[in-house]
Amino acid sequence: MKLNVLVPIVAICSLFFSMSSMALSEMSPYQGVVPADNSTEAQLQEKALEQVFIKVSGNADINKLEGSNALDSQLSSIMSEFGYKTVDNKSYYYANFDKANIDDAIRAMKQPIWSDGRPEVLIWLLNENKKLTSESMIGGELSSGLLEGELTRGISTQFPLMDLDDALAISEADVGGRFYQTMGQAASRYGTNTYVAANLTNLGNDQWELKWDLVEYTAANKKSEVIIKQVSNGNKTSVMSAMISEIADYYADKFAVLETTGEKTTQTITIKNITSFQDIIKINALLENLNAVESFEVVNMTETEVELLISLKGGIKSLTNALNSHSKLQQNLITPSPFDYNWQP
Repeated sequence: MKLNVLVPIVAICSLFFSMSSMALSEMSPYQGVVPADNSTEAQLQEKALEQVFIKVSGNADINKLEGSNALDSQLSSIMSEFGYKTVDNKSYYYANFDKANIDDAIRAMKQPIWSDGRPEVLIWLLNENKKLTSESMIGGELSSGLLEGELTRGISTQFPLMDLDDALAISEADVGGRFYQTMGQAASRYGTNTYVAANLTNLGNDQWELKWDLVEYTAANKKSEVIIKQVSNGNKTSVMSAMISEIADYYADKFAVLETTGEKTTQTITIKNITSFQDIIKINALLENLNAVESFEVVNMTETEVELLISLKGGIKSLTNALNSHSKLQQNLITPSPFDYNWQP
């Protein structure tokens, strides 16, 4: 019995958007969004395509590779929607590209494909006044730097509300002192286990220093792992954009899948704590949308657990990273198998 026949997967894509109200995590990596400067529309289409190559492959230098211009002559046929949008008095050009054509071109360049596992990173930022930055305080050069990095690399960020709940859970001293467990526990409110702890300092003459750590927090064992520790210098826009780019490099290395040729690798996984048929439907949808998964089928099922045989596009590491990134799947730490999970309803 194949699990993926239980329910159709419906893809919903929003073609018209407002960047001020729509989370970038909801935007497809196959949508290019570039500033509408004095370039011609043909040039803007090429820039949008180049941006999509970067976002889908996770490689910031992919457009330097041979074959990166292979689709330039087919732009009109591989775009499903395009147009202009004004945000904060700035005009943007956007274009949606056909996934199959983009993926084929990236594979031809022997590059990986990163279509899932895109985190929304929470940022605990101490600004130049040593105050925690809330979502409502984002603007100006800070906003420009974040937007530039997010649009180019296809990941999104969020800032805390800094309301009463946050004020009771975290303080400026916690961020400045890098009390990772406190920050991790406070971040769980925002549905993420990934956060940045950062300090922004004004050096004068439009020069800024950004000290930041990328941290992954595991609530089950209350452990924090510092993934990146970095110091950047430059204007405010550039240091924020550079931070986003480095975070994207890390996640692209973790989640982008370089497809193997020949016989596919397979791996059996077990998912326990299933309580209803709706859980099965949700598991089906989750696996259908994992870029690391070629196909899957049920090999054993009871009322409370399911055992699946998964055929992989890439290696085992890609599958492990993809599964462990989902909050609905909690690795069973009391068993020796790394592919034994509990489903979180």
